[in-house]
Amino acid sequence: MRASSEIEKSAEPANLRRSGVKDIMPGPDRIAPTPGTDPLVTIAIPTFNRAAWLQDCVRLALAQSYPRFEVLVSDNASTDETALVLSQFKDERLRVVHQPNNIGATENWNVCVAQARGEYIVFVPDDDRIAPWLLERCIAVIRGEPQVPIVMALGEARVVASGRTLPPQASRNLKTGIWDGVDILDEYLERRITVQGCTTMLRTETLRVWGGFPGGWPFASDLARHLPLLLEGKAGFINECCGCYSLHNATQTSRLALENHLDDVHKLVDLITHTAEERIKDEQRRRGLQLRANRFLAREAVGIIISYRKRGAELSELRPILWNWRRHFISLRGRDIFSATTLIGWLLLPAPLIGWLRNIKRKLM
Repeated sequence: MRASSEIEKSAEPANLRRSGVKDIMPGPDRIAPTPGTDPLVTIAIPTFNRAAWLQDCVRLALAQSYPRFEVLVSDNASTDETALVLSQFKDERLRVVHQPNNIGATENWNVCVAQARGEYIVFVPDDDRIAPWLLERCIAVIRGEPQVPIVMALGEARVVASGRTLPPQASRNLKTGIWDGVDILDEYLERRITVQGCTTMLRTETLRVWGGFPGGWPFASDLARHLPLLLEGKAGFINECCGCYSLHNATQTSRLALENHLDDVHKLVDLITHTAEERIKDEQRRRGLQLRANRFLAREAVGIIISYRKRGAELSELRPILWNWRRHFISLRGRDIFSATTLIGWLLLPAPLIGWLRNIKRKLM
């Protein structure tokens, strides 16, 4: 499996082991593809005060092997050296939009939707990295189904503090190509694939028709668009690592209150369940998907609570949350026993011991 450093240094991928309609957003004048040419793609990089991360993010975005793309950076009124970093790039494919005032993270993403000139768009947060072959792989799939609204590729995660790379889970059931979006969603909900936001390509006009990214989702605004799109019919899937998500203490997720984090995941599963009611006519398939969505919710809740406990959350803080979520944990199945046992173990550990383990981990890093 390719590691993050290899994504930065190589232009060739490694083979993976099996392991209600919203208001339409306006857009700029499009650069229409001429007959017989591939579509223009926008790589959108919303950023705020991440100058140290941004340089490599832009550099790798500009290194795509696919030729027809633009890189659009929306600077959300940064006060650090973001403008200086961007001024060092002398590339006509790079376009920068500066916000005079900070408009919030979601609105900054929606500025990118409105300003994109590409027929398709990929969002790359400033701390994430995409492989040079991402667009090439996505467009190769899109050629087989030109109107497909979404293409999802595998992506790894990198723990910045330790430099450890978590390779993506590759599908044993789906090969690269066009699939019924429900098949891809099934794989995602069962954790049989690992995809990242930065490895997901969206049809720009579809995203505009849906009103861009919704507000009021501090954790899952992107997933609130990506996953329902899989229920719209055909979708593309790339069973190959095409990018890297960064895990570190400065992410928006790491600063999120536990209740807000869990609420966002709950809202996401409710959205999937309700969308499935409208889109999937086959009752057996619909109910199967909804059961998988409920198991996904329980697994995610267990993982989130464990991560907060590891970071020092008190048992007194977690007790009412565990009680409120007890009925969701019933959805866990036999193969989830390890996660449930791990949660119980962390809950039983005394807080001083957790603090000691955390300090030991920091020293080892």
